[in-house]
Amino acid sequence: MVEETRKVGAVSGSRYEEIVAELQGEVEQRTRGQFMVGDRALEVEPLSPPGGSAAESAGPQQSLAQLAQDIGLPLPAVQQARWTASRWPVDQRRRAESFAVHWVLAGIEDDEERFGAIDDLPEGKTHWMLDDAKCRAGCETQ
Repeated sequence: MVEETRKVGAVSGSRYEEIVAELQGEVEQRTRGQFMVGDRALEVEPLSPPGGSAAESAGPQQSLAQLAQDIGLPLPAVQQARWTASRWPVDQRRRAESFAVHWVLAGIEDDEERFGAIDDLPEGKTHWMLDDAKCRAGCETQ
């Protein structure tokens, strides 16, 4: 039997790969959960169309505040999840990318650009890093 000599920190290379796979699953689960919060918040309070009624009147704020309280999350987290979910239809979401990356890329106004951007990984990367997403979204809006 060949002994593994590669180490990452205090663990063997193979154990490190197990840890990464386990944590990738947790990130995917967390992302699904955050999108679920956003989807349900949209169900409770759909976003007003652009140029429609006054953006976010007291009514939506009260119902979202109640929802946030009832599920034990801060109102800003529910609002962020709601907005992000509104920008990413279910079929455009990427399981391997974090909710934070979806949130940042949601800042790209054009739907086609936004949906294409998440699949256009930075060169040499296997998934989006938050700083790369910020640069991409910032570059798109300047």
